[in-house]
Amino acid sequence: MKKFLILLISITLLFAIIIYYTFTWGSELLSTIIADIIPAEIQKQIGESSIQSMDIKEFEKTKLSVYTQTKIKKQFYQLVEKDSNEVVLLFRKAVYPNAFALPGNYIIVLDSLIKMSKDTLRYADVMGVLAHEAGHLQYKHSLKLMIQSGLTAAIVGYFIGDFSAFAATLTHQLLSLSYSRKYENEADDYAILLLNKNKIPTLPLANLLERINQYSNEKNIPEFLSTHPVTKERVEKLKKNSNFSSFYN
Repeated sequence: MKKFLILLISITLLFAIIIYYTFTWGSELLSTIIADIIPAEIQKQIGESSIQSMDIKEFEKTKLSVYTQTKIKKQFYQLVEKDSNEVVLLFRKAVYPNAFALPGNYIIVLDSLIKMSKDTLRYADVMGVLAHEAGHLQYKHSLKLMIQSGLTAAIVGYFIGDFSAFAATLTHQLLSLSYSRKYENEADDYAILLLNKNKIPTLPLANLLERINQYSNEKNIPEFLSTHPVTKERVEKLKKNSNFSSFYN
């Protein structure tokens, strides 16, 4: 028993040291290593706790029809070639248009974003956004950002039996953390490959990003821009990689 306690303390101290240097230096390498060794169970708990907190503080129940939700889910799961057991797609209502990829393979898409779609038949622009979020999940970007921002404390809390004490801090951080240009480019590249594979043009996504950018500036609502910076380079890349002009024919 004594040896086990010593081992447990040693592991905890080692983990704390890694966390400290990750927080101090913001190392991409260290955050990647930690993200890869965090058990899926903990990632799922972080995602679930974040959603619960967001539902209390930020979001309302979706007003989208069951038909619309079902249609988008069906197209999304065909797009990523996965099912709801692997990636959970959730709908929520908020005044601003946005979508979030959360640890544990959760994606939240807001009603306002769906309503900005110009393609209610196939939702090509929405599929572009969801493909982008799937890229963030693929590369564990949100988890890495949390680690780099010192939120690994929540994981330590899990090991010492006080995970709930840290869960309340997740919402504000997840809504305010901004993806780096590297992360956005990686997610865009992933989306382009996924859309091209499914013969879906990337132009609708580029156009939707421009509308979101304009909306956010007019309404002075920076949430999407702060979490997903819309740059001219991103939009141009999506337009240049837009194929399948016959998609709507």
